[in-house]
Amino acid sequence: MPAINYTKRQSLFENKIHGLGLDAFLVTNQTNVSYLSGFRGHDAVALFAKGKRYLITDSRYIEEAQEDAKGFRIELVRESTYRTLGELVKAARLKRIGFESMNLPFGVVERLKEALPGRMALRPFRGVVEGFRSVKDRAEVELIKKSVRLAKSVLADIEKKVRPGVSEGYLAEFIRQGFIKKGAVPGFDPIVASGANSSKPHARPTTAKIRDNSFVMVDIGCRLNGYNSDITKTLRVGKPAPRFKKIYEIVSAAQKLAIEKIAPGKNASEIDFAARGYICREGFGRNFGHSLGHGVGMDVHEEPTISKMSRAVLKAGMVFTVEPAIYIPGFGGIRIEDMVLVTDKGVEVLTK
Repeated sequence: MPAINYTKRQSLFENKIHGLGLDAFLVTNQTNVSYLSGFRGHDAVALFAKGKRYLITDSRYIEEAQEDAKGFRIELVRESTYRTLGELVKAARLKRIGFESMNLPFGVVERLKEALPGRMALRPFRGVVEGFRSVKDRAEVELIKKSVRLAKSVLADIEKKVRPGVSEGYLAEFIRQGFIKKGAVPGFDPIVASGANSSKPHARPTTAKIRDNSFVMVDIGCRLNGYNSDITKTLRVGKPAPRFKKIYEIVSAAQKLAIEKIAPGKNASEIDFAARGYICREGFGRNFGHSLGHGVGMDVHEEPTISKMSRAVLKAGMVFTVEPAIYIPGFGGIRIEDMVLVTDKGVEVLTK
């Protein structure tokens, strides 16, 4: 596996904390904890406080934390995470602590306030760690490419299985087992949707059998060494109705227009508009309701979001999907999803 520089990540994050005018920052999102520390267990929080780093977890994960979380002082929870945090905050005399507002339920924040010293102020922040995660370094890109290669091999295997009489559920299970046999795990429940069922963007595989002269939408992705892939392909079975070809060509052309626009400095909304605008001009605007794409990395869905509402600006190192689609109830849906990497010069398509 490529070596990940956790020390660099931690230093950059500490500089960010200082720039926000905080004494400390509490990281509770498990993916963010893993991104900053290397610890991949569960039920752990990280506290960055005045140059010191604490990983707080319980006895189930203490050995893994000691092995994986380099540069952190490991704090064992004996009674409750709240009490352990309170003791650390009091000992360090912290006054201004940031926390991840999108991760902590209101009730948990209230309990934290009760456990922490009275003069201490909890300040909510959104997307601080995610901002760093949205730009991948070389090691992360290589890990994503490994995940992509494995997903592509399973997709090639599934194409050989798609034929009349085979059920959606059978194919979905074949995908799950394919990932496991090759050393990965599914990044999400596979989507296998045939005919009219494919008009549902996140259709659940059913016992329905694939018919001749139809089409099948297959959306798969795997997690390998902590990083994900995500690919959607629409497959022909026999000779579908001419309407299929027309819609497929519109979706394919829309994706091409979007990918041609990708470069550092471009607005994510501009990429979305390139595809969405074309689909609208072809008369199918109301049949494309979701965003054009999403970041892929340690999570299947992460920053940046590629949508008409997005304020993200593309940077070299960002990895995301480009997935235009047209969904017509009663007929079916066609989606083409590829992953791309923003480079210094433009874009590299990872899954074409």
